[in-house]
Order: sequence, then C-alpha cells, then structure tokens
Amino acid sequence: MDNDERVIGIKDVAKAANVALATVDRVIHNRAGVSLKTKEKVLKVIKQMGYKPNIMASNLSKSKKIVIGVLLPNISEGSGYWEFPMQGILKAKKELAQYNIKIKTYTFKQDNSKEIRKKILELINSDIQGLVLTSKFADEIEILLDDCKQKNRPYVFIDSNVRKIDSLCSIHQPLFESGELAAQLFNYCFDRGEILILHLKKTMDTEGIIGLKEKGMNAYLNEKNNAITTKSLVLTDFNEDAISDILFKTLEDNPLIKGVFIPNSKVAYIAKYFEKRAGDKIYLIGYDFFREDVEYMEKEIIDFLICQRPEEQGYQAVFKLFEHLVLKKEVEKEIIMPLDIITKKNYKYY
Repeated sequence: MDNDERVIGIKDVAKAANVALATVDRVIHNRAGVSLKTKEKVLKVIKQMGYKPNIMASNLSKSKKIVIGVLLPNISEGSGYWEFPMQGILKAKKELAQYNIKIKTYTFKQDNSKEIRKKILELINSDIQGLVLTSKFADEIEILLDDCKQKNRPYVFIDSNVRKIDSLCSIHQPLFESGELAAQLFNYCFDRGEILILHLKKTMDTEGIIGLKEKGMNAYLNEKNNAITTKSLVLTDFNEDAISDILFKTLEDNPLIKGVFIPNSKVAYIAKYFEKRAGDKIYLIGYDFFREDVEYMEKEIIDFLICQRPEEQGYQAVFKLFEHLVLKKEVEKEIIMPLDIITKKNYKYY
C-alpha cells in the first residue's frame, strides 16, 4: 500500500500533534479536559492528515472487552529491570481504557521453574485474547505458545527474541550491535589493554542474549583494534564480599584490564566494589538506567549505560495487540529499539 493510501489512525494524530492518545479522543468527542490551545492544535493536525474516526473500533470499544495477558518476571531487587516494561504496559492500558482493554498480569520468580510453569497453566486456562511476554525463558513457555497458536491468541515478545520464535510482533534491542557499541565506547577510552566481560547470572536467562553481546564486542575489536582483547568471567554469587574477593583477585592477576563490561542491568553490584577500590581508573559500562546508578554516574564510576527503552517496549507491545485485535490492522513483525547512551552529562534528561 502506498503511503498516500495508508489509513490514518488516532495514534498517528497523537504522534503528529505530540499529545497523548486520550487527548486526541477527548478532542474528537468534544469532551472536557483539553485546553483551547491544545484542542486547536489537534484539530489542525486532524484536518491536515485527513483523519476519519474508525467506526469499527468505536463499535468494538462499546461492546467487547479485550483481555491482554502479561507474563513477566517479578519486580524485585534482583530483577528491577522489569519494572520499566510494566510501567509502559500500564501507561498503554490507561490510554486505551476507552476501548475496554483489560490487563491481567502473571509474574514469577526468575529462578523458580515450578512457579513459571504454574503461571503458564493459569494463562492457558484464562480468558485472555492476546499475550505480552519475553522469550528469555523459551524452554518453559513452549507449551504456552503452542496453546496460543491452537486458540488463535496472538502474542508479542519484548526485551529479546534470540531464538527467533514466530510471533505477532517482536520488540527488542539489537543484541549484537549493542555489544559492538560497548566496544566502540571502550575504544574511545583506551587504545590497548583488556576488557573483562562479567556475566552476573543466577536466573534462567538464556545464554544467547549475553553471548550475542559478547560476540558483537569481539567482532568490533577484531575489526578496529586488535590491541584490545577480552576475557570473560561468570559470577553467580551477588554477595558483596564474594564479588569483592573475586574482583580483587581477577584484577590483581590481570593488570592489563582497563575496562569492565556488564552485559545486563546489574552494573551497580560492580560499581559498589569500584567505589571502594584504589588504583588506576578502570572504565565501567553496563545496561539500563536505575535509581541506584545515579550516585555512581555522578562519581564517574559508571562511565556509560546502554539503554534499550524498556518502558516503550511494554507500551508498544500492548498497542500492537490493540491494533491487531481491535483495529484489525497488520502490524510490524519486528520493532528494533534504538540504543541510547547514558552518561553523567545527560542522565538527568533521560
């Protein structure tokens, strides 16, 4: 379909006017709660884009409840990352409230296979019409995906889809390229030495996610700078004393290490050690941005964070199911998130 023939939706209007979806809906239905200036701006965009209300979606919103299931790890001290996709999911739920979209959340402990299987059985026996989940735990969710296919329940992956499992849509970061980006950042900091790749892992995470990042890092260095090499170390005990002992010995035995790469969101565990460590500067790069990272960025202990917009992933996942289930639109099979670089100079605006 040519761009000129594409059906303009309420989401397109909201994006063009730089306002929330709910604001556009209020303007269309002449409801209160919108300033005159904003209303005029939205009406102008509607006229320019030639938007026409979707009668089918309007009728569905009045008569049918859409239930979307969400299967994600618990929000906890060890997996705080999942708080952000949930924020995006709840934001989308709020904006789509007028369409009678309901969210049912099923959370589990990442290191508990029995619990995830229990949640999967609950989902199988539920009344959901669509599903948001991560493919990190592909071995456990295989029976759930088979059930979804049999019942024609579409599902959307967020965070990663390393195994390339078929889905309505997959929303994730480019893993290999993020490893290349981390290597490029280290290369800006020093031109020879070693990078220690620290795998902080005690959950059911698939090796492929971290492995692709490591491959990306090594590919970049092999092409651009053979004077920088890497070595890997797996940590399964996140106790502060255990981390301190292992890092002290590793850095003592490998004096050429000038950078440490944490290929997941647990960089604060390592930053805590470096805060107390004496000696030459060692550059530290990790993933995602949490409140506990602020102090370490201010002190320039964490030098860079690579962020994959997890909140937007959750938000987009719900909207893709909405577009498919309610608007009957064809949605993208894959959405690749931009890789944002966060530093001491810009984290306040992120």
